[in-house]
Amino acid sequence: MVGLDTDMNRDDDCDNIGLGCALEHFSEVEDVLNMIDNVKNIYNTPVFEVEYDRLYTILKQYYEQPHLLDPHLDKILGKFFSIIKHEDSSFELKHAVFNYMYQIIRVRGYKVVVRHLPHEVSDLLMVITLIEQQNPDDKETWRSRFVLLLWLSIVVIIPFHMSRLDGFAPEAPGASSGNPAKVTVMSRIFDICKAYALSKDTCAEASAYLASKFLTRSDVKELYMGAFFDWACELHSNLQEEETIYYGVLAAVAAVLKHGKRDDLLPFAPKLLDWVTKQNYQQHKAMLVRKYGVKIVQRIGLTFLRPRVATWRYTRGSRSLAATLGGTAAAGDTEPAVTCLPDDDDQDIPQEVEDVVELLLCSLRDDDTVVRWSAAKGVGRIGARLPALAAADVCESVLTLFAEHERDTAWHGGCMALAELARRGLLSPRQLCAAVRSVAAALERDEARAGGGAGGGRAARDSACHAAWAIARAYDATALAPHAQLLATSLIATACFDREINCRRAASAAYQENVGRHGMFPHGIDVLTTADFQSVGPRNNAYLVIAPQIADYPEYTQPLVDHLVDLKVQHWDCAIRELAAKALNKLTEKIPEYVATTVLPKLIKNTESIDLNVRHGAILAIGEVIYALSQTKLSNGKTADSLISEEVSVSVRGLVARLRARQQLRGLGGELMRQACCHAIARLAEAAAPYHQHPTVDEWLNLIEECLAHEVQVIREKAIVALPLVFEEYLRNDSFMYGELTAREKRTQLMEKYCEQLSSTSVNGLVLRMGYARAVGSLPKFVLTEHLQTVIHSLIECTKVKEGTQKWAESRRDAVIGLTEVCQTMGVVNGVDKYVGEILQALLECLSEYTIDMRGDIGAWVREASMTGLLSICRQCTVEAPQLISAEIMADIMCGIAQQAVEKIDRTRAHAGRIFTSLIYNEPQIMNIPHHDALKRIFPAEEVELRPSREEDECEASESSHVVLWLFPGHTMPRFVQLLEHEAYRYHVLKGLVVSAGELTESLVKHTTQSLYSYLNTLHEDKETLKSICDTIIKIFADNLHVKRITGPMFNFLDRLLSSGSITPILEDKESTFAMDVLKYLQLELRGGKNIYKLLDSINVLCQLIQVGAAVCARALGQLVIYLCYADRYVRRCAAARLYEALTLYGDVCALPQEDLDQVMSVLADTDWERDVSELRPIRNEICDLMNIKRPVMKQKAP
Repeated sequence: MVGLDTDMNRDDDCDNIGLGCALEHFSEVEDVLNMIDNVKNIYNTPVFEVEYDRLYTILKQYYEQPHLLDPHLDKILGKFFSIIKHEDSSFELKHAVFNYMYQIIRVRGYKVVVRHLPHEVSDLLMVITLIEQQNPDDKETWRSRFVLLLWLSIVVIIPFHMSRLDGFAPEAPGASSGNPAKVTVMSRIFDICKAYALSKDTCAEASAYLASKFLTRSDVKELYMGAFFDWACELHSNLQEEETIYYGVLAAVAAVLKHGKRDDLLPFAPKLLDWVTKQNYQQHKAMLVRKYGVKIVQRIGLTFLRPRVATWRYTRGSRSLAATLGGTAAAGDTEPAVTCLPDDDDQDIPQEVEDVVELLLCSLRDDDTVVRWSAAKGVGRIGARLPALAAADVCESVLTLFAEHERDTAWHGGCMALAELARRGLLSPRQLCAAVRSVAAALERDEARAGGGAGGGRAARDSACHAAWAIARAYDATALAPHAQLLATSLIATACFDREINCRRAASAAYQENVGRHGMFPHGIDVLTTADFQSVGPRNNAYLVIAPQIADYPEYTQPLVDHLVDLKVQHWDCAIRELAAKALNKLTEKIPEYVATTVLPKLIKNTESIDLNVRHGAILAIGEVIYALSQTKLSNGKTADSLISEEVSVSVRGLVARLRARQQLRGLGGELMRQACCHAIARLAEAAAPYHQHPTVDEWLNLIEECLAHEVQVIREKAIVALPLVFEEYLRNDSFMYGELTAREKRTQLMEKYCEQLSSTSVNGLVLRMGYARAVGSLPKFVLTEHLQTVIHSLIECTKVKEGTQKWAESRRDAVIGLTEVCQTMGVVNGVDKYVGEILQALLECLSEYTIDMRGDIGAWVREASMTGLLSICRQCTVEAPQLISAEIMADIMCGIAQQAVEKIDRTRAHAGRIFTSLIYNEPQIMNIPHHDALKRIFPAEEVELRPSREEDECEASESSHVVLWLFPGHTMPRFVQLLEHEAYRYHVLKGLVVSAGELTESLVKHTTQSLYSYLNTLHEDKETLKSICDTIIKIFADNLHVKRITGPMFNFLDRLLSSGSITPILEDKESTFAMDVLKYLQLELRGGKNIYKLLDSINVLCQLIQVGAAVCARALGQLVIYLCYADRYVRRCAAARLYEALTLYGDVCALPQEDLDQVMSVLADTDWERDVSELRPIRNEICDLMNIKRPVMKQKAP
């Protein structure tokens, strides 16, 4: 209903639609015409639904450019109506046709389609009859009723008196009575309007459109318009009772008031206004009631005022963009655009108009945008009919909405009303000043909503841009000249710094309109070229690229800086505060004197605010500003930080101490404060702030150490960045004294403390290890050199899994990262060359980290960090000392990474694949890689990514691309399976494949098994390699007995492998011990265990071993019959069912007589295996006798 009503409020000219689109014509018109012709053959068959969906699919392509249907509408609609008017067409067929028609109307819009509907006099009675035959309560046929109502709305405009169609004289007996045989056509249509206005579906809106056309006819209005209004008022005598509200009736009243003539409506206006006012609609909780109330009220107000063009309104006259850009006045700018009769400013304004205006002004504060928008248009329309003084009062009333105590909804409504008033030239140049100031204030309005969601001022800022756009179109350069600077700086600040992309783009569009219309904005074209609609879209780009470029123009520099300092640095959104601080850094170099003498003291003062957001943003900005000043050169050769006063410097120096004294580093707010302080400390250290040998450094270090031990990762990250910068600037010079300690002694003391924390097992030990491992890794080279052995050994110890720290995978990950960073900082030669072997060994051990907790395989974090570290160190050694990486170590590295590249976690597999190929194609070439040339053939350079890319890019890549998509097993598994050809990789690759192929993830299992089985099938002629692979599988099984991570998937893997037929030559080889070894280790794995899931998986493997025959078959059957009397009834039932299936497949291998086999299968099928074990044991023994296997004997418990 709302959507259709929106169409009703559009301008009647619907053809003015832009062509900025890809489609050029209605290319499927022939398909649509054929579908219409075919509807009579399929309307009562299931095919109709398919064709209906096909029609919808075709037409929905044209939602953005529906005008492409216009050349074909007559032809399409002609086909529809030829079916509808055919006397042999059934009701069901007509209903199907109306469904098709609805899709056309839905795309093109009913106002356009209705003009193409047939409207002959002969159609009127037929349409009325069809509508009267409809059941308004039938939910299946509402589209038919909707189309018929629209058709009737065009037919009722016929230029003949409707009484001519009645067939009897209006004054004849019974014409106005209840005699159904003599009901007039007008009465029938009136009844239709009322009936469908009460509808709860879309037909109510179509009925409103019909009523607006019917009741405004000259021959109908006298008889039925008053009756309709009386009926509507009586029906809604109490709008507060929701069950009696009919939105269609309210829409019909609004539509009639819109389309009716003023003289016809004037007699009813006072009564309607009294009715709608008494209903107190503006306080109603239903949005549609408030919306229709606003529409009715504003149209009643327009009824009281005669239509005219006010001579007093501001008229810009003709406009020329060429003249604007050329700097000459446009012709007619000083002359009125229209010549009107003298305006009667002394005319009496009815009291009702004042009531209407008051109601509309109240609705500008409504909670719903659609209501505020309708009220704003009403204010503009009524203002255009008022005398000058009255219109000025309306404008003043709108301007009062821009008060600080008003809600954001009032600001939004006020901006939209200003736009409507300005668009019509109703704002006098005297009021324009206040309007521009209000718009500028609205552009700065950005507050967090009470619910914690997006900023409540977003709609106000967007509508303020619209108001600025309307002002540009309505006023000439002379009128706007005094306000151009304010409007320009406000719009460009919004375009660069607004939080919302729609507001940034709206501000850019409004700026463009102003530049094009009057050309008064400073450097308008240049600024617009920089801050165009597209470039201001990405927020980071707008803040950090566009804004600094615009700040090069002096007219915009200080306003942009002030906007950041006054609004964005203390914004409610933390991300905006951080971006604003970075932007302030880039703008500081444009006006360093202003920033150092005015902005910095203001920021210092803001650090004392009770508002957390203000404090946080101020501290961030202080660090960025001081750093920017230290990097800016003045004309006298000094750096701009020399402009900072001693008072400001002392305040900055004591900032952390003051925050601690006020206890503002504690609690939830303290988390933000700690982040900001660490960031500021880092920036101050980079700026070489003059605090050397001052107790402030100790205060900073204490804060950083507290942050390193904080449980919030972001805080630790900020501290990790700040620590090396403080060491570099304040502890590098050994002559510096901090208390009684020299800088060197201070460093030693700190390093001993940090390394000690790497072995912490306290309650907070996990976080301590995580923070200090990364912190130690980030320290400068001169610090690490003094304590290299201690640092490396401490980090290596931290990477090991020990009792009490088994679940601390995050600390081991960060220790690996720290170890890698130490190697990068120190280098190999004259650095970590003595410790390369230990480091590599520690990283290789981390590749076997498979810690699991409630979050899943958290050991993957350690493995991924380890692979990254191995690549980094291999590259370093290749450049500086290739001899340090032996062939044995390189083989271990490649095998370990290859195993990770075929395991089950997508992210880890992708990371390993990229690392593996980076090692293969490293420049300079890494030596000692096993089978290096073969690896290059398996992974051609043109098919692998030599630089890691974002996963999103990978997912968007074309399926036909030859580049390997590492996240997808279908791309990676076929390549890594080929490594089985080389013995060096075989064990590790198979170990990874066992885990992946034995998993439950369908896509992973599918691609893994397909790749493996396809490769094994190619080895049927190469029995040696196939035998070696099978022996390797047995070795993996034997090496990982009772290792849950391997044995669980191993059972599933063996089940799938044995049933695949890919190792048939091995199973058929009587000399092969593969099957017997599988059985042996299976029994060893199950010995003493009572894991039901493992037992169920083992049943599948045992059933597959029956196909081998001989001793293996007998032993497998012996194990299976034990499960037939297992204590758990579900195990018994599964064992019987799967043994039955196995004997069906492999019964001929068991060497049993057919009769015995049939009897065994019959017993398995007929027995209820959930019965008591004592009853099942004789049956099980009978099966053993039939299969010639030994009966199981229960073990006697030791006395």
